[in-house]
Amino acid sequence: MKKAPIVIVVAAVVLTATLVAQQQIAKGSGTHLGTWQLISTKYGDAKDFTDFPKEQRRIKLITATHFTWVQYNADTRNVESTAGGPYTLDGGSYTETIEFVGTGMETYLGKKQSFTIKVDGDKLYQSGQLSDGLKIEEVWQRLK
Repeated sequence: MKKAPIVIVVAAVVLTATLVAQQQIAKGSGTHLGTWQLISTKYGDAKDFTDFPKEQRRIKLITATHFTWVQYNADTRNVESTAGGPYTLDGGSYTETIEFVGTGMETYLGKKQSFTIKVDGDKLYQSGQLSDGLKIEEVWQRLK
C-alpha cells in the first residue's frame, strides 16, 4: 500500500514536467534564447565585418516571446539607445516588432524588422534588411 502514493507522486511529477516542456516549446524555446553581446557588424554596402567598438556594448536579451537590446557606453555606463518588443520565429525566419525605442531608433517604432537567424555554438548570426532599407549583418556572442 505504501507504493501507491509514491507512484502517484512520480506520475504527477512526470506529467508536470512533460506539460512544462510542451509549454516551453510552444512559446518558442530554442537555442536563440538567452543573453547576447554584439561583437561584429556589416551594415549597408560594407564588404567586410567590423568589430563592434570596445567603448560601447550592445546586449540583446531574447526570451520565449520578446526581445530587447540596450546599447551603452562601456566607460560611463550611460544608456545610448534601446529597442524591443515581441518577435516571431519560424525556422530561421525571425521578425521583430518594435514596440519601444531609445534615441536614434524612432523611425522603427511600430514597424516589423525581418531577419534570418542562425545559432552556431555560442554565436548568433542575424541578417536582413531593416524597414528603412538598411542591410544589416550582425554576429552576437552568447554571454554566460
